[in-house]
Amino acid sequence: MSDAWDWVTPIRQKHFGEPLAGLYPVERLAGAEAYWALHDAELRRHFPAEVFFDLRALSGGEGQRARALLAASEGAHRLADFWVARDGEAIVAMFSGHQKDDETYRMWHSNVHPAYRRRGIYAEIVRRILAYTRELGFDYVVSEHAPCNNAVLIAKLKAGFRIVAMEIDAAVGPGVNLRYFHNEAHLRAYEFRCGLARLDERLVNAGFGAMPLLLDQLRRGTSAEAQTSEPPRPSVESAE
Repeated sequence: MSDAWDWVTPIRQKHFGEPLAGLYPVERLAGAEAYWALHDAELRRHFPAEVFFDLRALSGGEGQRARALLAASEGAHRLADFWVARDGEAIVAMFSGHQKDDETYRMWHSNVHPAYRRRGIYAEIVRRILAYTRELGFDYVVSEHAPCNNAVLIAKLKAGFRIVAMEIDAAVGPGVNLRYFHNEAHLRAYEFRCGLARLDERLVNAGFGAMPLLLDQLRRGTSAEAQTSEPPRPSVESAE
C-alpha cells in the first residue's frame, strides 16, 4: 500500500475523531468492499429498492483491461474514505467520499438509519466533510442526487452547495449535480455566470478569451453589433 496519503491521517483524525453529535463514534472502514458488505447487512432494508446498471460489466474484458492500465498509470491511488458511526452495536450512519481529481472531492454515498433521523446527524456529516476537504486543499465538493430526494437536496443547499447541472446517467438515472465552492472567487464566477452582478477585479484579471471585448461593451453600454434597448423588467419582484 502506498504511503502517499499518510499526511492526511492527522487531518482525518481532527475532523472525524470526535463522535457524531457527541454520542456516536465514527470508524473508518478498510475500503469499499467492507463498507458495502456492512451497508447491505444493516441499512439496505431501510431504503427503497433502486435499479442501476453496471456499465463496467457492459464494457467487456477489453474495457476492463483498458481501465486497469489507466489506473496503474495514474500513480498513487486516489483518496477514498468509508465511514460508519455507531451507537454501541447499532449503526447510526454510513457515509463515504473520494477524490475525483486534483481539485474535486465527491460526497458519494450517505445513509442515516431511520431511528436516528431528525437529530442533525446528516447536517453534521456535511459540515465535517466540508471542513475536512477545505483543510486538505480541495477547491470543490460535489454530489449527485435524485431529483425527488428533497430532504438531502434541501440539506445540501442550506449548507451552501449550488446546483450546477442536471443529467441523465445511463447507470443511475436522472440526477441533480451539486457543488460546494471552497474558493470564494470561484463562487463569484459561478454567480456571475448565473446572472448576478458579481464581476470584480479578481475575476476580470483572471479572465481570458473575449474578456477585453466584454469590458469594452460594459464601458460603452453597447453590444458588439448594435445599441441595446432597456432590458425588460421582471414581472415579479425578486425573492432575495
